[in-house]
Amino acid sequence: MNPIWVALTYGSAVMIAVLALYFFHARHWYWHALAIGIAVAIGIVKFPEQWAGPALDLTVGFFFVLFAVWGFGAPLFPKSHHTVHKHA
Repeated sequence: MNPIWVALTYGSAVMIAVLALYFFHARHWYWHALAIGIAVAIGIVKFPEQWAGPALDLTVGFFFVLFAVWGFGAPLFPKSHHTVHKHA
C-alpha cells in the first residue's frame, strides 16, 4: 500500500477530530469517554479473514484515530463559560 494513502487517511482523521473540537469544543465528559470506548472496541475487534485487506485496515484505522483523538483531545478544548455581549 502506498504510504501516501495511509498518511492522508490518518491525517484526515486527526484533522476532522481536531476541527470538531475546535469549532464545537468539548462536549459532556461521557461523550468523550464513549468515544474512547468505541476506539478501544474498534481496535480489539477481530474481523473475518475474507474481509482482510488494505481497505479494511484504512477504514478501521480512520475511525479508531478519529474517535481516539476526539475522546482524548477533550481536555485541550474546554467549553467556554464566558459570554461576550456586543453593545450596539
